[in-house]
Amino acid sequence: MNGPSKVTAKDIARELGLSIATVDRALNNRGNVKEDTYRRIMEKAKELNYVPNKSASLLSRKTEFSVVCIFPEYPQHFWEQVEPGIWSAYDDLRDYGLHVDIIRTPRIEFEQQIEIIKKTIDSGKYQALALAPNDANDVVDAVIDRAMEKGVSICTFNTDSPLSGRMFYVGSDYRDAGRLAADLLCKWIGESGNVLVVTETTSFQMQQKITGFREVLLDYPDVNMLSPLKANYYESESYAGLLGDLEGVDGIYVASATLPSFAKYLDENVRDKRIVLIGHDLNQDSYEYLQRGVITATICQDPFMQGYMAVKTLFNHCVLGEPIKRKEHFTKLEIVTKENAKYYL
Repeated sequence: MNGPSKVTAKDIARELGLSIATVDRALNNRGNVKEDTYRRIMEKAKELNYVPNKSASLLSRKTEFSVVCIFPEYPQHFWEQVEPGIWSAYDDLRDYGLHVDIIRTPRIEFEQQIEIIKKTIDSGKYQALALAPNDANDVVDAVIDRAMEKGVSICTFNTDSPLSGRMFYVGSDYRDAGRLAADLLCKWIGESGNVLVVTETTSFQMQQKITGFREVLLDYPDVNMLSPLKANYYESESYAGLLGDLEGVDGIYVASATLPSFAKYLDENVRDKRIVLIGHDLNQDSYEYLQRGVITATICQDPFMQGYMAVKTLFNHCVLGEPIKRKEHFTKLEIVTKENAKYYL
């Protein structure tokens, strides 16, 4: 059953015996309408429950709204999957005045990213900023809050700064991600044995993953978590010396972006035992290791939607006036194995 049809400017014009052009000018506040005629149009619009077509209004007013997306270069394969979401939002909204720029910050240097963010905000070129901070801390919070005070709307995506005044966050619930990884790992090792967590930094994101991981381990009393291992993605020698340490390890959770490089290390150095290996995200390298059985599973976090929702929600709120209904927009977590990996590349 079809619902009631939407009232249009044409309907109001027909009811009042006016031209569509006159009604359109009144509804979109473009002037050149007599006061009495304007009053009649607005009364009739209210009577007929007319709902403005925001898209048409934006086109007629040629609103310009500039958003800049700032995120790290690393890990490159992940951000290459986020960018299509950003550009898809741009394609949907560019006719309504949206402009989008992307700024990538070098590797993971915190200070460099902060300086880039400050300069971008001070440039005055942008009304909104979608930011993936390298970490959540007092400095990041201060920069975000300062920008918000200057009238720049900011959301975070992929990584959050929850104590700041940011408008909303789009991305994974990293505590849930850690919980999911723990549950998978414990089941795949037979609910008994030793598991190792590989980290890279002590960021808020990483802390949330490990917190969730530890929570689930409480439900598996026969699974023992070894001390977390911090491994540097950029230096392959950081994995040296692990071979002896892995003799008693049954499962590994790579909580950082180092899954492909860690899989490579296991493939080349650990051949006499099967270790369950779980991590995050998917690129061509991790796909190959999934097919060969080196990686057991990886957890994807819908990178396309992270980019898309960040830009579109900023636009809808700042330009269309839509309220921010949720402070956290969590993207779905999906388990990818060798059998369904082809659908995620």
